[in-house]
Amino acid sequence: MKHVTIVESREDQELLTQKIDLWIIEHEGDILEIIDIEYNNIGSMYMATITYDERND
Repeated sequence: MKHVTIVESREDQELLTQKIDLWIIEHEGDILEIIDIEYNNIGSMYMATITYDERND
């Protein structure tokens, strides 16, 4: 199981969602399964932590 955190410093959750989608598309060959995407907000900073299993080819 691996984790990656994506951070967006502006108050734009839509931009964070776009970054998550782009990361998934760019790494889809390495991802076996996405287990969870957890969102957090600290002040004006938005974070998403993706938990996934990596493909072992």
